[in-house]
Amino acid sequence: MHQQLSLLKGRQLGKYRLVRKLGQGGYCEVWKARDTIEGIDVALKIPQPDEAGKRDNETILREVRLVAQLRHPNIMPLKNADIIRDHAILATEISAKTLFDCPKPMAPRRLITIATQVLNGLACAHRKKIIHCDVTPGNIFLLDNGTAALGDFGISVLVKRKMVTTDDIGTPGYFAPEQAYGKPSYSSDCFSLALVIYEYLTGHLPAWPFHWPPKHFDRLKKRTSVRFTQFVKKSLAIEPANRFANATEMLNAMNQALPKSLAADTAPSLPQKHDWKQHRRAAFKKRYKNIFPALHRCVNCTEPVAEPMLVCPWCGTDKNRFENLTPLPYYCPRCHKGLAPSWKYCPYCYGPSFDLDPTEKSPPVHYHDKCTHCGRKTARFMKYCPACRRKIRKPWHAWPFPHTCPSCKSSVDKNFWTHCPWCKSHIK
Repeated sequence: MHQQLSLLKGRQLGKYRLVRKLGQGGYCEVWKARDTIEGIDVALKIPQPDEAGKRDNETILREVRLVAQLRHPNIMPLKNADIIRDHAILATEISAKTLFDCPKPMAPRRLITIATQVLNGLACAHRKKIIHCDVTPGNIFLLDNGTAALGDFGISVLVKRKMVTTDDIGTPGYFAPEQAYGKPSYSSDCFSLALVIYEYLTGHLPAWPFHWPPKHFDRLKKRTSVRFTQFVKKSLAIEPANRFANATEMLNAMNQALPKSLAADTAPSLPQKHDWKQHRRAAFKKRYKNIFPALHRCVNCTEPVAEPMLVCPWCGTDKNRFENLTPLPYYCPRCHKGLAPSWKYCPYCYGPSFDLDPTEKSPPVHYHDKCTHCGRKTARFMKYCPACRRKIRKPWHAWPFPHTCPSCKSSVDKNFWTHCPWCKSHIK
């Protein structure tokens, strides 16, 4: 049987002395408390009583079990969890404020720095198969050391199968449309964060039915760039399948979409454990800058990948998508790579034909050979002729690649890669 728990200023709960109530959410009260043993202040989460005066421990215990799996500088860490007088108590680091306490609109550089850190934290959660379900300004904590950390995993869900259902929706105004039907996904968290980004860059929170462009779109475009507005538009797509699949994919796309004025200091990649990886990456970019003028980060390993690649040559994943990154005006819905207006077929997958507008403005494509069947020009590392769809059987060779793939005979670099990006085979 639960003991009655009276919460008053100065009341002692185990080693914690209550200082003042900070607020309350849907299932808990949050108090500033003094740890009388360590001599520090903490934020104490305590179950909120129901109409009968009982406090339900289950939601807080669930949050404890989820957050215990996450160790990341951009996720609010657990300092302690305990059962005091039959009630679950959760102690976390106390923050100076949350994003909710900040004025809007916010300086773009500061907002992008915060969004980058939140995406890093979300990426950690998504890799652990955890959907936050309540990404809001009030759950983005701004710590004294300048770090932004995502907190309040109280209604998060652990994905154990392809379809997830839940009765907890999230904070009104910030949850994705599918959450209203109890079917959140990783992309639901991306949608919620995109709403936060839009709100704090423009001063306006888009509302249902989320027609594009929302109010103050011109302010977003003026303060960022055309490419960044396209990134936000994709993030706010109504259909989950049309958004970024997870936080890692969204982070990489945001880094690519940032204008140069913001990208220099505010677009770090996911944390790397060893400096040697940065040196290796820099050496690769320097060596192959003429072969791959545009490089992007792999959504799995964050190493550099190029649009013609079928798989990441560093880790072998085929999950990279380029429809939001390609400079070309069209993209193939089958392989998500860019298409030039003059192409009839996708040169990277054996897909159907396209009826594109040849007058559409497009960056020039640099061609390096001709199709042996129709005589039309082909670009380096194309797999099929974009004019006749015949397979290009001649291996692609280019300097300064030092090796050839044992399977397809095209150029590779075994000093950097473990997979052939042109035929997917292992080369080490």
